[in-house]
Order: sequence, then C-alpha cells, then structure tokens
Amino acid sequence: METKKDLLDNLELRSENVQDILTQPPHWMIRWGNSLILVILGMIILMSYFIKYPEFIPASIIVTSQNPPEKLEARINSKIEKIFIKNQQEVKKNEVLMVLQSTANYQDVLKLKNLVDSISPNQIFSFPINETSRFKLGELQNDYNIFAKAFRDEKLFTRLQPYGPENLAANQGISEYKGRISTLRQQKNLEFAKYELSKKNYQRSQDLFNQGVIAAMELENEKIKFLQAQQNLENINISLSQMAEGISNLNKSKSGASINTEKDKITYSSQTLQLFEQLRKSLKDWEQNYLLISSTDGIASFQQFWGENQFIKSGDAVLSILPKDKAAVVGRMQVPSTNSGKIAQGQKVLIKLDNFRYQEFGIVEGKVENISLTPDKDGNYYVDVILPKGLKTSYNKTLPFDKELKGNAEIVTQDLRLIERFFYQIRKLLGYQV
Repeated sequence: METKKDLLDNLELRSENVQDILTQPPHWMIRWGNSLILVILGMIILMSYFIKYPEFIPASIIVTSQNPPEKLEARINSKIEKIFIKNQQEVKKNEVLMVLQSTANYQDVLKLKNLVDSISPNQIFSFPINETSRFKLGELQNDYNIFAKAFRDEKLFTRLQPYGPENLAANQGISEYKGRISTLRQQKNLEFAKYELSKKNYQRSQDLFNQGVIAAMELENEKIKFLQAQQNLENINISLSQMAEGISNLNKSKSGASINTEKDKITYSSQTLQLFEQLRKSLKDWEQNYLLISSTDGIASFQQFWGENQFIKSGDAVLSILPKDKAAVVGRMQVPSTNSGKIAQGQKVLIKLDNFRYQEFGIVEGKVENISLTPDKDGNYYVDVILPKGLKTSYNKTLPFDKELKGNAEIVTQDLRLIERFFYQIRKLLGYQV
C-alpha cells in the first residue's frame, strides 16, 4: 500500500501559472510593502501634527443695534379701544400709540394727567378743580375724589381763616388794656403826688403832736389820709399788674391761635400734597396698564395684525419701536455652559443669519467682546459680540438692517492639531477605564 509520502511525490502540478508563480522570485512591492506602509503611516502622523482643525461652540444669536428695539407688551387682559398709528409709521418719543379699554374715558384721563404733570407741588392751588370735576375717571375716580375733598378743605380753611376772630379779639383786648394802662399810669402819678403830700402832712402833724401843739385826733386824721393815699397807690399798682397779666394772657391766646393756624395749615397742605402725589401715581399706573407709549423716536412695527375691539392678553407682544439712532450693530448670544470656559475676548465668531441665507449672501464675521461672569437660571452665559465690519459678509455684500436679525453663530475657540484630538479621545477612554 502506498504511503502518504509516496502520493505527494507522485502528485503532478498541471497548472503552468501556478508553476510560474512558485518558480518566479517575489515582486518589489511584496519585498518593500511593510516599509512603504510604515512610511505612509509616518507621513499621516506628521501631517496630523501640522494640520490644525478649529473647535467651534455653536449657539443662537440676535443681531441688533446698541440701542435695541423697544418691545411693548400688554400688561392686562383687555380689548383695544383706539389705535393712533399705522404699521411702519414713524413715531415720536412719549407719543401715545394705542389705548386699551377701561372703565374710564381715556380722553378725560389724558387731560387730567396732562394737568397733573404740568403742576408742580408748590402750585397745587392753581389746580382747576371745577374743570376736572366733570371728568369720567372710572377706576381713578376714588383717588380723584379724595384729593378733590382735601383740596377744597384746604381752600376753605385758607378763605375762612377760622382762627382770625380769635386773633382779632386778642388784638382788640390788648389795645384796650394798653389804653387803660396809660390812663392808670396818669392816675398813678396823681395818686403818688397825693401820697407824697399826705406823707409830709402826716410827718408835720407827728412833729406838732410831739411838741404838744395839736391833739391826738388831728394826728390820727392825718394818718388816716396818709394810709388812704398809700392804699390808693397800691390799688393802682395792682390794677396795672392785673392789666399786664391780661395782656400776657391775650398774647398767649394770640400765639396759640397762630400756632393752631400754622399747624392746621401744614396739616391741610401736607394732606393735599400727599393725595395729589397719590393721584399722580394712580395716573401713572393707569397709563402703564392701558396705554402703549413710545419711549424713543423711531419706526413702529406691529407684531401681528391688530384692530380696534380686538381682545389682547397680558404679556402679548403688541408692537416694537426700532430707534432712528441705530448706532453700532452688535450681536447677543446665549451660550450653554458646555465648553463655555474656552470662550475668551477677541475670538472670532462666524454668524449665519436666518433672514439672509449664508449660501447666497455669505457669513458675517464678529468678535467676542465679553462674556457674563455667571450663568442665568437656565445655565446659559450671555456673550456680547461686536461686528467690526458691520453687516458686510464674506461675499462682500452689505446686508440691510431695519429690524432685529436672528441666526446661528459659531465661536472659534482654538485650533487643535488632529493628533491632539486623537490623543484626547485616547486619554478620555483611559480615564473612563480608571
């Protein structure tokens, strides 16, 4: 029996191609293939070191002016009573644009507000209370009535002068007392002269009595006359003292009346002023709730189609005012906290606007001006972007700016080498394993 070795020895290779391959030496590709692969791999690694790929942080952006458009929102649920402007109309600062329905007549309220604003606190007495008493003020009526009552009370107090009669009576009493005092002083001079004469007569009588010239009765009569003159003089002094006290009391009464007059005057005045300011505040609150007023010169743009008697809800954006003084155009970004630590001032920002497709108009380039220090409640950071070239795009087209422009932007934080990115992934995997 033939063994396995004998069978292999007797095997014939019938394919000439196979015989050619087995008998021909290896090609150079096979001999140097490994070296070539190593060279190519080395070139790839070398290129990955020199080639840099920028890292982007995407976020939404709003391009606006440094004086951003003013957005007016409804503060209450109500219907539109009057619209004074048309869409895209130029408006002035402090111009009333729209009125919402209330229980008051808005024309009367506006007249009252103009009157209140035109009167300073020290000119309240010039308030035309008779003219305003006919106004229909709705929810403001109670505040107005309280002020009007205080205003009339103060005017009535000023006109009637309730403490005037008391002052007049005190002045008359003081005048009478002074006249009587003048008379008493003249009488006192006469009584003093009588007193001196009585005193001298009494002293003479005393000497004569001591000499035995007159009787004791005559001395006693002279003494009685002297004592009467002395008593009359003392009575006049007492009367003068009483009249001086009366004048003092009248002065006190007069001073008290003056104090009460000034006290009540201050009370009425302060109450009127306080209620006047309360009315001013109520008018301001009514204005904020029911009036839409422009705070700048610009172009008014409706946020949607509005008409009179149309219902509007609190918080609805009614219209916006694009300021005429647009100043420089800037960008406002809200960047999530992811990779926000890599954002630095001066980094390039590539802006793609929704209003103008970047494939057709190009990309607007900006720079990071600053970033907020702390995030908002949603964890986003605010980034301010300046546009050195304005709205000039990469296609040398200048985009028109007549409203806020929304879009997406990418902040170029740093250029990383490809090999660095590769090793970052390796290091991350190793970190996960650890």
